[in-house]
Amino acid sequence: MTAAQAVSSSGCPASGPASVGALHREWILVGWEKQVGDGPFIFREKLGKYYDFSANDVVLYDDFDPQKRVAHSAKEYGSFWEPSFSALRSVHHRVVNGPDVASGSGGLAASTLEFEARIEAADGNVTNIRTRSSLVWRCSDAGWKIIREHNSSVVLPSDAPMRRR
Repeated sequence: MTAAQAVSSSGCPASGPASVGALHREWILVGWEKQVGDGPFIFREKLGKYYDFSANDVVLYDDFDPQKRVAHSAKEYGSFWEPSFSALRSVHHRVVNGPDVASGSGGLAASTLEFEARIEAADGNVTNIRTRSSLVWRCSDAGWKIIREHNSSVVLPSDAPMRRR
C-alpha cells in the first residue's frame, strides 16, 4: 500500500486496488468474466479472493439463479453457479453505475454497483441483463471479504444496446 492509500479504522484499505470499491469492480469485471475457450468455472479459483470461505454467517443471493436459492456459505454459493457458468460460451460485463461505498464501524462496509452483462450460451443464444449488485464486506486479516450479497437482475430486450458508462 502506498502512502496515498488510506486505511480504514478497521485496518483494511479505504482506497486503492484493495479497497471495497475497487474490489467490487474487479469482482464483476474479472471474477465473473468468461472468455470463449475458458475451461470449467471453478468458483473458488475465480472468486475465492473476494468471499469469506471460513465464515459461518454468510448470506448470498442472486435472483438470476433460476431456483432462487440462498446460500449460507461461499462454498455452497459456488455450487449453485459452477455447472451453469461452466456450460456458457462467454460472459462479458460492463459497469454502468458505481461502485458506491458506505463504510461503517466494526470492520464492515457496503458497496453497490450496477452492471450489464452479455451472456452467450453454448448454443449461441445471447441474453443481456442489467443487474444491481449490493455487497457487504468484512475486514479480515486477508483484507476485505464478502459476507452478504444480493443481486437483482432484469433481462434486457435482445436488440437493446449495452449502455456505456
